[in-house]
Order: sequence, then C-alpha cells, then structure tokens
Amino acid sequence: MTFDGILEALGGRLGVEIENAGGASAVEIDGTVVVLQDAGELLLLRAEIGELPDEGRDALVASAMKANFLYQGTGGSTLALDPDSGRLVIQKYNWLERLDPESAFDMLERFADTVAAWQRIVADYRPVAETTFPESSPLGAEPFMQV
Repeated sequence: MTFDGILEALGGRLGVEIENAGGASAVEIDGTVVVLQDAGELLLLRAEIGELPDEGRDALVASAMKANFLYQGTGGSTLALDPDSGRLVIQKYNWLERLDPESAFDMLERFADTVAAWQRIVADYRPVAETTFPESSPLGAEPFMQV
C-alpha cells in the first residue's frame, strides 16, 4: 500500500478523514495521539509517552531499556528519550508493501494500546518508600536478621 492508501483505509475504519499534511498526519485513539509518518518505503507510528518524574527517571529509563530488549515489553515498538524535550517517546516501523487495510488498522490499534500502557506506567510511578524496621518485633521477639 501507499501512505495515502493507509491514511484512507484507516480513516474509513475510524470514521474520520485523515489528511496527509506533507507526509505526516495524526489520529487520536481513546485519548492517545498517534503520529503517522511517511518514511519512504516505511510507515512510522510515533507517540509521546510523557515527561519522566525526577525521582523515578532512572528507574523508568531502565525499565524502558529492558522493555526494548527483544521488544518484550513494547509490542514490537521502540522506546526512547526525545533528545530535545527529554520526554519518553515510542515509535514503530512497518514496510508499506506488507500492509493492507486490516493489518494497518491492527498495527495502529496495538500501537495505541502499547502507548496507553506506557503512559499509565509513567503516570502511576511511585518511588519505593524507604522501609524502617522496629528495633524489636511487637511480640517481643528479636528479628532474625537485620539489614
């Protein structure tokens, strides 16, 4: 398929008109904005996950890198930090010639689900609180091991 053919097929399936604005377009799926971009022989889907909290930045970046390994936590997409904004972004490529209207829609739908999942992970992140242990247990027994 061509990029314009993909946009037309997706628009028909979503019930909206998706215009080609110079090789790129955007659609909103359940509150998730996905940018579709013509990348030559490839279709590029990309979306912003969001800003990483200062306290959780290192932990979330480590989680994103682990998720990228063999795409096991990204559904075939790649997570990265936008070098300009520092925000977490996600992208996925597929060959235009391999796509038909149904597979293009499935790709978009799965991508949007992955984006939403990672947005929840970032939004719900809470640092692990430091745990303090009492000097002795409430029952009077000494702890087996202290760290």
